[in-house]
Amino acid sequence: MNSIKETYQKAFFDLLEERVSDKNPDYDWIVKLYSEIKMKLIKILSEDSKLVIEINNVMDIQLFEQMIRNNAFDGNDFYKLINFVFDMCLKLQSPQRDNDTIIKRDEVLDTLKNGGTYAQIMVKFIKNANICIDFIYEDIINLSRS
Repeated sequence: MNSIKETYQKAFFDLLEERVSDKNPDYDWIVKLYSEIKMKLIKILSEDSKLVIEINNVMDIQLFEQMIRNNAFDGNDFYKLINFVFDMCLKLQSPQRDNDTIIKRDEVLDTLKNGGTYAQIMVKFIKNANICIDFIYEDIINLSRS
């Protein structure tokens, strides 16, 4: 039996895929979710961290938005972004989570390699990136409790 959380998440991602698949995709929502991924990564780090600078340089929100709105975000751009975000998770998380993160990254890359639609790739990326970042936050909370 699905939990309320699982049901909610499925409905959320189904709606996201529908809105991203639309003739006029909901770019604002995509950009907001992308921005949240970036901010969640940055909040883990100290402001003067070299990784914060790297994240800010690679995950430029305005450039991302311009590229998706103008259909200039291609498979190569997706590939680079997917690897960057999941590599950042691998750097920031507990090593015991590495295998889970690699599996989540590979699910997104497989969708890309197997000719998934823009909507399928974007939704899988947003979903899996958030899962992996949440692992990091979970570990931080558990560490602070011990």
